[in-house]
Amino acid sequence: MNFERYILVDYENVQNFSGDFIDENTKLIILLGENQKKLPAELIEKTQPWGAAVEWHAVPGKGKNALDFFIAYFLGFFIAMAADKEYIIYSKDTGYDPLIRYLSTRNIRIRRIVSFKELDKTTGIDTNETEDLERVRENLQKVPANKRPKTKKSLRGHVKTLLKSKNDDDAQKVVEDMFIVKMVYEENGHIKYAL
Repeated sequence: MNFERYILVDYENVQNFSGDFIDENTKLIILLGENQKKLPAELIEKTQPWGAAVEWHAVPGKGKNALDFFIAYFLGFFIAMAADKEYIIYSKDTGYDPLIRYLSTRNIRIRRIVSFKELDKTTGIDTNETEDLERVRENLQKVPANKRPKTKKSLRGHVKTLLKSKNDDDAQKVVEDMFIVKMVYEENGHIKYAL
């Protein structure tokens, strides 16, 4: 295995891709659930130039955590072949975290990311984004826990409404930053808050 880094993508959970992190040392394994019958042409066009560095795997099975088990399988397969590589799970689902903690205690370099932005050490959250995050945090702290948005879509709508000048892409970036700074996380398809 001549790759140094393996990124396993939970495509049911995340669909944003950035090619900036792909190089000759990175292998991207994208796992699709049984219900994901169509892929956006834009995504195919974006990943096509990466050639053999990208693998697509459509796996059978339905249910809340069906894809999680396949990611664990592929992860185990690759680690058995080369335990000295870096492994990254790209998912907003915290269900992977106990496995990651366990493997880390066995000196496996592994982590979960919620955004490809986390792979670029030179970028961070800029001042305007920080102000937006703080405004959203303050707003959500005033909202009773049972009334807060429960899905990524409803959270994006909430952010867009709160930050009136934001369009869909800007609202999505704020939501992504909320995951990065661990203000929110996803558990079994539902948004949870750590405000």
